[in-house]
This record gives sequence, C-alpha cells and structure tokens, in this order.
Amino acid sequence: MGAIETLLQAEYFRTNRLILRLEEECMQRPKGSLVLKQRGSQDYAYIVKRESGKVVTEYIGKAGSWKVKGAEAKILERKRYEDELAEAAKQLVKLKKMMKASGVFFVEPTR
Repeated sequence: MGAIETLLQAEYFRTNRLILRLEEECMQRPKGSLVLKQRGSQDYAYIVKRESGKVVTEYIGKAGSWKVKGAEAKILERKRYEDELAEAAKQLVKLKKMMKASGVFFVEPTR
C-alpha cells in the first residue's frame, strides 16, 4: 500500500472517530431553543423542544439568571458541535469517494 492510501485510511478513521465524539457531545447538551416569554413585567426563559412529535416547553428561570445563562451556553455549544458534525460528515463523504477512486480497501466502522 502506498503512502497516499495509508494517509487516506488514517484520515478516514480519524474523521470517523471525530464524528462519534461530536455525536456524543451533542447528546450531552440540551436539545431545543431558548425562548423568552414576558409574564406581567418579568421575562422568563424556557427551552422549547420536540419530544415524540410534540412540542414541549420546559421552564428554566427568570431571564438573566445564572441558570438561564448556563442553559444558553450549553445550547450554543450544541449548535456549534452540530455545525462541526455536518462539516465532518461532508469530509467523510469526500474521503470515501477519494478512496473508491484510488482503489483503497476500507471497512466501514460499526457504531
């Protein structure tokens, strides 16, 4: 096996491991979006998400509280990981095409 084939295989497995890690990170973060609703003169934060096909609203706390800021940071982290995951998936597709074109033998890793 040539150097290019070895490099392609190494990059393929590295990208696959990256995808698994990013999926794990996404699962550890809360799903949904942060929504502020005004009740009377106060603003309150909620996470809105889908569970089993239904929209679910989960109360977090008053807007500006530490709990709300923490939830907002975690949601932003999840969105960043999802963007990275999409890029890694695109890169994996390109690597597969390159490996097939060059005739490199590779085995799909199981999840």
